[in-house]
Amino acid sequence: MFTEVFNHIHPIIVHFPIALIIIGFGYDLVLALKKRSLNPVGGLWMWLLAAVGAWVAIATGPDDDARGVTSFLEPHELLATLTAWVVTLIVVWRLLMYLKGKREFVKAPLVLYLVISLASCGLVLGTGYYGGKMVYTDGVGVSANGTLVNPPVLGNHK
Repeated sequence: MFTEVFNHIHPIIVHFPIALIIIGFGYDLVLALKKRSLNPVGGLWMWLLAAVGAWVAIATGPDDDARGVTSFLEPHELLATLTAWVVTLIVVWRLLMYLKGKREFVKAPLVLYLVISLASCGLVLGTGYYGGKMVYTDGVGVSANGTLVNPPVLGNHK
């Protein structure tokens, strides 16, 4: 059972940062529209978990299953890495604001913050799109009766 879970750890983990990024943006947007400002501490835990989850999702990606059998791996990896960096930037920015005395995001910094947060949503959705294409179009990591539908090409492993 543990082997089965470990072999599928990427799809198990990846959904948490996806949800946290989208919910985090929605949470921030609602508060920003309601108050015309945003406290950097409120919701910080969501963004922190999203950043950690994004990096863990990248680390658990089954690259070897996809090498040589799909053209979607490179855009998927690029968007995943960009997502993780943007979400990490959001966390660092919020922490810096907090450490500088709980200054709130207002006016131009608030708009810029919301644009970057929205960009993180676009990046994570793009990442998911290409991940879905790898699985549902090319059958990467999919087994039928214990046999891989689209096994990796020998010699293409890292």
